[in-house]
Amino acid sequence: RNGEVLALVSRPTYDPNDFAGGIDSDTWKALMNDEWLPLQSRATSGQYSPGSTFKAIMAVAGLAEGEIDPSKKVFCPGYYRLGRRTYRCWRREGHGAVDLTQALVHSCDVYFYQLGVLLGIDRIAEYSRAFGLGRLTGIDLPNEKPGLVPTREWKQRVMKEPWQKGETVSVAIGQGANLVTVMQLAVAFSAIANGGTLVQPRLLRGLESWDGKPVGSLEPPQHTRMDVSADVLSRVSRALTAVVHEPRGTGGRSRVPGVEV
Repeated sequence: RNGEVLALVSRPTYDPNDFAGGIDSDTWKALMNDEWLPLQSRATSGQYSPGSTFKAIMAVAGLAEGEIDPSKKVFCPGYYRLGRRTYRCWRREGHGAVDLTQALVHSCDVYFYQLGVLLGIDRIAEYSRAFGLGRLTGIDLPNEKPGLVPTREWKQRVMKEPWQKGETVSVAIGQGANLVTVMQLAVAFSAIANGGTLVQPRLLRGLESWDGKPVGSLEPPQHTRMDVSADVLSRVSRALTAVVHEPRGTGGRSRVPGVEV
């Protein structure tokens, strides 16, 4: 609702007590040489492929652009052919005929492969940015990373090569050159849940003196509204609830008794 971060976890971790009285050189060396980089905040500085979490953003883009009818079924035989290349669905035997909600509930790759080709990489990028991907969230922590939203222009500039349609297929399911931080995904999914507000996350709630009196004030967080209809976001939000609560939903392990997730 307002961007206040209630919990933030990064693993592997380290013992902050080691720093309290001045860290010794051996401990510091061990932390710096650890291949798992325990001093890096995974939540805000780790950049990862979003994987199937990206399908929710694809669903919003497809609905908002009128490229998909949510009730129309797409047949998934377990693969998708583009030119001479075959792209597999994670479920090798396929999902059969699925509409948008079923495609999200069962995380059907083929449905989103086809949607990716319909949208094209630049429209996918447009909606990715609308959800706050590819830029800093503005959380009050150092060393936040921006992630990467790939486009035709980006590939031509960086790799000196034209974009290929097959790359769009991979990006459509959160693979390929897509990079996000966990915090960016939290903000993006918050926007789906709250009806279209991109919140600026923050840890610091206020400034007080030692005896609890307010000291100074904080800059108000910068929340922005997305230009996406409430109906589109509500439809995707209901489908994401079904991902957890419907039989065979890929988020079934996140069920909590008595709570709608």
